[in-house]
Amino acid sequence: MSKKTRGLRIGRYRITPLGLVTLAVIFLIIALVVVMVVFNPFGGEDSPFAPKPTPTPTIDPATITPTPSPSPTPSPTPEPEPKSARIRALGEIAMQDNLLKAATTDGTSFDFSGMFSYISDIMGDADYTIADVEGVMGGTAKISGSGESIITPPALIANLKDCGVDMLTLANDHALDGGFDELKAEIQNCVSAEMDYVGAAASSEEKKQPVIKDINGIKVAFLAYTDSLTVKERKVEKDALKYGINLVTKSNAPNDVKAARQAGADIVVCFMSWGKMLKRDVTDDQKTIANVLVKSGVDVIIGYGPHTVQPAMWLEADADGKVHRTLVMCATGNFLSDQRDQYFDSGAIFEFTIQETGSATGEYAITNPIYIPTYVWRAPGETDNYVYHTMAVGQWLENQPEGMAYTDVTRMREVWAEVQSAVGTEAATVAAQ
Repeated sequence: MSKKTRGLRIGRYRITPLGLVTLAVIFLIIALVVVMVVFNPFGGEDSPFAPKPTPTPTIDPATITPTPSPSPTPSPTPEPEPKSARIRALGEIAMQDNLLKAATTDGTSFDFSGMFSYISDIMGDADYTIADVEGVMGGTAKISGSGESIITPPALIANLKDCGVDMLTLANDHALDGGFDELKAEIQNCVSAEMDYVGAAASSEEKKQPVIKDINGIKVAFLAYTDSLTVKERKVEKDALKYGINLVTKSNAPNDVKAARQAGADIVVCFMSWGKMLKRDVTDDQKTIANVLVKSGVDVIIGYGPHTVQPAMWLEADADGKVHRTLVMCATGNFLSDQRDQYFDSGAIFEFTIQETGSATGEYAITNPIYIPTYVWRAPGETDNYVYHTMAVGQWLENQPEGMAYTDVTRMREVWAEVQSAVGTEAATVAAQ
């Protein structure tokens, strides 16, 4: 009998009981491992099979090298704005007898402010405004508004200042009508009112000092001359002619311009009392004086004296080896007077701009010349006196002020055309205000 072998037979293979036990143990171990991995039966982080956290390293602050802050990029320095200044010059103011009567009720105190009420905002609408008052305003001589002697109450200085006027030109043919003491008193009145002035001096030391004003950072020198006097020179004090009033000559103007430039002036503006009274044509003397001033290096010339508007133009001449270009307003006409004839009841405010052309070079140009036609409206008052108002014509062509007669409306329209015709188109353009 053959011996029977014990175990599990699978095909040609037989697994013995010991092999079966061994195989069962292997399967059991594998099952336990699977259960531990999937179900973590021993719980949370304490489980020996749980992954251990990586410890956070401890850093000593002293060993840290700080990251440097980036240096800020400097902002570029902006280029400064070019400097500029608008200058306005009013026409002639001649306080004749009827105007004096209209400004007083008792003959001793005067107020001219109402005469500027329609135009005061325009008068001072600039960086600097200059006015010309014929005669003298010292307050020491008898008041007079005649053609032979014009001596005006000093109250006019304050009235003009209230309207924005910054400077008065004192050099005119009537400047010594009241004598040298009256002129010196006028200078003192300007000082007391803090009103700038040019064209006269109270001492020889003052005469030597150039009149230079800082306007928006631009140094502007002002000169003023007259080519004649109504009083005979032999009747005038020697000091009045020596240093009191500026009489133009072929030598003093060039010397004064040179002194102004040496004192630092960027621009030189000259006011001239010249020409023939009540003559609309430019005289040969005006042309001669203008040529001297242009050659001297004056940048702007503004004329008074004829009491009527004359042309504006550009003149050129050789000055210090180069061509110098000068703006010339030959005559501004009347800003306020009692003259009622055609061409003499009107005038023009003249304006120009000083414009810096390069901050690096410090050079300046005269630009944008304009003129504003003006008309003196005279109306009957409540008494025997008249009421006077200076009007900016372009402002009132369409809507006239209450009470203006049709004849004045018509006359203003004529003035608008007449002034433009007189000034011409060569150098300046017309403006309403």
